Amino acid sequence: MASQVHFTRMDPEVRKAHLIDATLVCLKQYGFQGMSVRKICAQAGVSPGLISHHYAGKDELVAEAYQAITRQVMGQLREAMQNAAGQGARERLSAFFQASLSEKLLNPHLLEAWLAFWGAVKTAEAINHAHDKSYKEYRSILAHALGQLALEQCWVDFDSGLAAIGLTALLDGLWLEHGLDPDTFTPAEAVLICEAWIDGLLAGGFRRFCVQAQRTG
Repeated sequence: MASQVHFTRMDPEVRKAHLIDATLVCLKQYGFQGMSVRKICAQAGVSPGLISHHYAGKDELVAEAYQAITRQVMGQLREAMQNAAGQGARERLSAFFQASLSEKLLNPHLLEAWLAFWGAVKTAEAINHAHDKSYKEYRSILAHALGQLALEQCWVDFDSGLAAIGLTALLDGLWLEHGLDPDTFTPAEAVLICEAWIDGLLAGGFRRFCVQAQRTG
């Protein structure tokens, strides 16, 4: 008589979290192109039918994993800025830098996950949508803080959205470089670089992001 496999009934949200963890492991081991629903199932110890019950396929599951990590990261960044809510915009930006470049977010495993996600962005619509959503949220947080700084400094026609794109690129570059080679600079030095970028705005660089300056070139 063949032995029967017994599955433990889990709460739907717990099951989804379990599948997301398995997806992240497979992304690290095989990359986006090399992973498959079958491999995710093997890692999670579930049947393919269980995944198809919750997701349309591999792309949708990877997009869900992307969003899950994004929620964690954004939650930490928002919490850091919220803790500095009673202070000025400059202090809130400093809190954002400290959180973005903390040991928790500079974790090499997190970098590996992001690299896998970025490699899949242009290959699947669901993942591309998740990427767009997360980066718009990230930039909107920075744009709001930079807009508040502009109000405090009385900068006229300051384009906080454009400035946020530049600051996002700086943060992403630092995060990526540190992940590839942690000996390049310390997290404290990365924060210092971001603070210097804000110093540049305060010293007159803000004019580069004013609407009139953009029109006249």
